[in-house]
Amino acid sequence: MTIASAALLALPLSGAAFADGARPQPAATAKAPQPAHSNPAAPTVPQDQLAKGYDARKVALKVSVDPERVRAGDSYDVTIVAKGLHSGTATVTSPEGKSYRVALSGGKATKTLTAPATAKPGSKTVTVKVGNKTATATFDVVPPRPQRDDRHRNHDGK
Repeated sequence: MTIASAALLALPLSGAAFADGARPQPAATAKAPQPAHSNPAAPTVPQDQLAKGYDARKVALKVSVDPERVRAGDSYDVTIVAKGLHSGTATVTSPEGKSYRVALSGGKATKTLTAPATAKPGSKTVTVKVGNKTATATFDVVPPRPQRDDRHRNHDGK
């Protein structure tokens, strides 16, 4: 083997070593920094509302309960109106402390809850939170209907 042929054999091997080092390497990706003052309690606002100039300070939250007198064991409706907010999520917290997420549509939603049959009579409060806004509504729980005892009647209704 001549010196020239040995050089030709060595050249591709050393060329491959040089070629590996010259290949472009993928660049590291960086995430945009998150603002330090972000508020996790701020309402989630769809992009279309951001484009329309949505302002959380302009949202007016109103909550009501129907009926205002609820018998223990009966259901009642919690109505939510978030004026200034087209869509989003409301969190309804019952007087017993249970929380429910409700989707707003057109800034409105209704959640049906039930007063426990064992609820003590008196004033109760439902709390609703939308973003950083909180509103409450009160209602009265009254005793359950007395149980009717039909054991002393005959089967023919007499």
